[in-house]
Amino acid sequence: MLPEATPDGVRVLSWTQLYNLETLPEHLIVVGSGVTGAEFAGAYHALGAQVTLVSSRDRVLPGEDADAANLIEEVFRSRGMTVMSRSRALGAKVVGEGSDEHVEVTLQDGRIVSGSHVLMAVGSIPNTTDIGLEDIGVAKTDSGHVVTDKVSRTSVRGVYAAGDCAGVFPLASVAGMQGLIAMSHALGDTVNPIKLRTVAANIFTTPEIATVGYAQKELADLDMKYTVTMIHLRGKARAKMMGMREGFVKLFSRTESGTVVGGVIVAPRASELIYPITLAVQHRLTVDDVAAAFTVYPSLTGSIAEAALMGHTRAV
Repeated sequence: MLPEATPDGVRVLSWTQLYNLETLPEHLIVVGSGVTGAEFAGAYHALGAQVTLVSSRDRVLPGEDADAANLIEEVFRSRGMTVMSRSRALGAKVVGEGSDEHVEVTLQDGRIVSGSHVLMAVGSIPNTTDIGLEDIGVAKTDSGHVVTDKVSRTSVRGVYAAGDCAGVFPLASVAGMQGLIAMSHALGDTVNPIKLRTVAANIFTTPEIATVGYAQKELADLDMKYTVTMIHLRGKARAKMMGMREGFVKLFSRTESGTVVGGVIVAPRASELIYPITLAVQHRLTVDDVAAAFTVYPSLTGSIAEAALMGHTRAV
């Protein structure tokens, strides 16, 4: 929370308080353009609210694939959302009375953005203080996250931790897998340590953004020889039938071996479409393996095979 923007549950809201609103905000200002901010901004704009998204970074979703983030920002703007990039919020306050009551968000450059409500989506911290962890010696990081190993054990024998408090990936699927591993390990069963490289994630904007494996920036930073193949969906038969105008499939593979190491899908229900790429990353399949599997025509999954085929390297 920003010191000058403490949520009051009425007009200055945290993301949990937002669910308690009984009427649609007339003008919702969303401070923060990460996953939470982008999802709520898109959802409330689709519901009919006027939305202003305030981002301190150059673009929406700064930690995500650049092509995907740029597409989502273009979609937001084309649908009438106001996106304020490179605009850091310093605080928010409620002004006026009665029917004139509203919120004002002050930006670092002195500008003031007015709206009926403001959602503060600038990050979250684990709620691990004063619940007894210190009393039994469970180690925590400086940020308050519980320290765990790859089988969900904490620093205290017999005590496990799963979910966002463990500071791994704040995803329900990861929390569920951590809990399953913890339970199996505690019962003495054989377990496979969690592998974050194979975790599929999804951002529930419209369209959705699904990712798995290495991101393109990570591959570049690792100086790995990799190949990028990308298929835009708007020209594909099934996409035309569905009225899709935005979206793509992008695969990352090792240049020499063709092994699939990551992928990005931007499309309606991308969360469902990412699974074949997740299997490819999990089982170290090559682009040729993926391209050789039959797909239904017309289908969106066919575009995954097509992107894989583009990564084929002809034998010399």
